[in-house]
Amino acid sequence: MRESIKQNKRERILKAAIELFTKKGFEMTNVESIARKAKIAKGTFYNFFEKKEDVLLYFLDKEISKSGDEIERNLSSAKTIAEQLELVIPSYIKNIFPNKEFTKVLMKERVVKIGTGKNKNELVLMQLVTELIDRAKQRNEIRQDIDSRRLAEMIFGFYTMYVIYWANGIINTKKQCIERINEVISLVIHGVGKK
Repeated sequence: MRESIKQNKRERILKAAIELFTKKGFEMTNVESIARKAKIAKGTFYNFFEKKEDVLLYFLDKEISKSGDEIERNLSSAKTIAEQLELVIPSYIKNIFPNKEFTKVLMKERVVKIGTGKNKNELVLMQLVTELIDRAKQRNEIRQDIDSRRLAEMIFGFYTMYVIYWANGIINTKKQCIERINEVISLVIHGVGKK
């Protein structure tokens, strides 16, 4: 019961923070306004999070876990690397990027951490994609001389770029964003040279 009450407060803080980050931006949102919106005392906020950045990290951890569970349930039905990546990317986009406004906030805060080892979204996705590529190499779907990590970095780069395009309105819908990513992954996997 007590744990349930704590979890409810944590979720209220998260919901309030996401709403405020979306409406006002990350920089313009302070802990006091999050606490007020969540209908808790400011001190209660600090029982759950040290700073407002930790709310974003909690959101990412939660959504990455949700994506991981979803992917794990469905991955066995995807046989080729292209099918597997077509399952992985939409799951991440659906769960981690709920709307354009929040995506802009999240990207602004997290993109600067790409490559630093401090962006959990990047680390988890890169690890999963690298493992999928390694398995595809074992099935002789991908050449053995391809560096799995470099290929995963390319795919992550396309994923990041198209999410930014969607957030900034260059691509209109999440569905179009996913379609573009899948198209580029197909080009990478199948090649662009004439046969």
